[in-house]
Amino acid sequence: MAFDYGSIDLGLKNPFKLEGKVTALRGAIESITGITLLVVAAGLVKEDATAGWILMLFGMIILGFGIASLSTGIYATLKYFVGRNHPTSLAYNYSKSQSSTAKEEKKEVAYNDQELEEMLMGRKNITFKEPKGFLSRLLHSLIPKLMFLPYPMRNIAQQLFGSWVSTFVALIAYGLVAFVSLSGFTGEAGELAFPIYSSILMFYVLFSWRSAGKPTTRNAAREIEPLGGGALAKVISLSFILPIIIGLSMSWLMQEQHISKAQIDVWFEQLPNLHAGMYLVAIIILATLSCALVFTMLKARLNSITPSTEVSELRENWQESVHPTEIFINLDNLVMANRRYKEVPNRVYRELNPQLQEQVEGKGGFKGEIIQEIQPKLHELDLGKGFSMARLLALLSGNFLYLIALIFTVLLAYSFIDIYRYIDSANINSIEQALNNRHISPISELVMASVHLLLIGVLIKAFAQLLSSNAHLFFAEMQFESLLVYFKCEGTFTESKISTGTGIHDSTRSENTLVRSSITPWVIVSRIVTTTFAATGMKNLEHPRHIMEMHKDEGQLQAIKNDVIAFLKDRESIASITSERDLGNASQIHQLNQQTRAMPTQQSAITKNDEEAAGFIRQQDDLASETKS
Repeated sequence: MAFDYGSIDLGLKNPFKLEGKVTALRGAIESITGITLLVVAAGLVKEDATAGWILMLFGMIILGFGIASLSTGIYATLKYFVGRNHPTSLAYNYSKSQSSTAKEEKKEVAYNDQELEEMLMGRKNITFKEPKGFLSRLLHSLIPKLMFLPYPMRNIAQQLFGSWVSTFVALIAYGLVAFVSLSGFTGEAGELAFPIYSSILMFYVLFSWRSAGKPTTRNAAREIEPLGGGALAKVISLSFILPIIIGLSMSWLMQEQHISKAQIDVWFEQLPNLHAGMYLVAIIILATLSCALVFTMLKARLNSITPSTEVSELRENWQESVHPTEIFINLDNLVMANRRYKEVPNRVYRELNPQLQEQVEGKGGFKGEIIQEIQPKLHELDLGKGFSMARLLALLSGNFLYLIALIFTVLLAYSFIDIYRYIDSANINSIEQALNNRHISPISELVMASVHLLLIGVLIKAFAQLLSSNAHLFFAEMQFESLLVYFKCEGTFTESKISTGTGIHDSTRSENTLVRSSITPWVIVSRIVTTTFAATGMKNLEHPRHIMEMHKDEGQLQAIKNDVIAFLKDRESIASITSERDLGNASQIHQLNQQTRAMPTQQSAITKNDEEAAGFIRQQDDLASETKS
């Protein structure tokens, strides 16, 4: 999504600044450690080339990870470039002013217009999907409100729950293996192979928790991952089958090679102990402490949930003298435009397309609908001090464990040097020499020391990653509040003509075609709360946004109704003259009409006077003739 600058700030700030500072500090320490190893290696390579190259190799690896952490941390503290088109729309945006943005975010929208209509009309939220798999259903049955969390949080809860179940099942399987092996079902070889089973158990549990600590993928923000019991069934089945297969295989090998159990016991006694039980205890302790922090954050998030699906609704019938198309034009260009947030164009999820269906001349029906969302504004998510402290502690603990793992990595480098120096000083040139009775004990101790350092580093880093990734997830959540409006209007219309100014002496009159409409609007308004998970970089807020809450908003519904009715009542059905020049011209025509009507009256008055004068003259003539006679 392109960055669209606007002088009006939407108030979206970078949520990763604290996390970035801590990560950058850890990266700086790692980088300094890597550089130090390189400096030491440069001085050592002259005296002992192989030891110098070992340190140089580890130094380069540590420096590479350090620079990556340092750059990631610094990147997270930089300015958050958020334009006027953020966050992502709920569905495809048909707004003409955001057509280019709509094409870019098309793959990131979480819904379509039909789904939004179903949610508003049906008072439902399709965001909350049914859990998949036996373990997922079990977890959601134990914590019912977990269903109303955003997808990434539900997924991490499932991952941690699955790791705990895998751990307990592995321990149960270990008990079954001990029963099968030590009870004689696998012969003498079963007892000899039992330490191998302990090591397999330890590695299984370790890598189970290591996979649980992997950073959440973006796909996890789109859907709920299934969590079934198939893997557990395999573990239990293998706990019976694997000891028998390994035991019988070792028994066959002992018979073929003519090796006795006593000889193998002597050989095992020369090898150092892996201490698998201690690693299991350490894994369980670290897992308990880490999950305590994560579940503290999840609990705080669960307490803030209000999964309501309420809407405000208006269904009425209006009888007005208005053309149907004007209703939709007024709603789109005035009523909805007046509700823009900081003058950002509304998100149009169903485009206005009114349809007139003329049945006979002057009569017909109409229908049309729109779905719009007001520009979302940031909704501060206040989960309390306990949540903030748990999130900060998870962040600091994760980065601290990374530094502890760094120490063991440096020790591992020097452990490799010790192995090399012993082999070089003992002049060992082949594997047979290394495995003879003279060298096997010291070499195995050195190798086992390196293995312990490697396992401890992997173990600590696994839980460091678990804590850091989960802390990042809770830093990334951003909530928005917006108004979602669905307007549907149907009705019928009839046309009639009205004329004014049609007096017998009027020369100026107004003829109008009056459209009488029976309007049945269906308006649904909901104040929605949506959630998205931010990131650093170019695509900071360009990720799916899901509806978590739907609330009534009677005030906005009434305001929309009042605005529409005010427009209908204020309309003019009769065309009049508003131009000053037209008014002057009409006045002149009116005066001319008055003069025209006045002229016949004057002529009739003159004729009557003439007749009276003529009568007077005739009377005078008659009187004069009578006097003469």
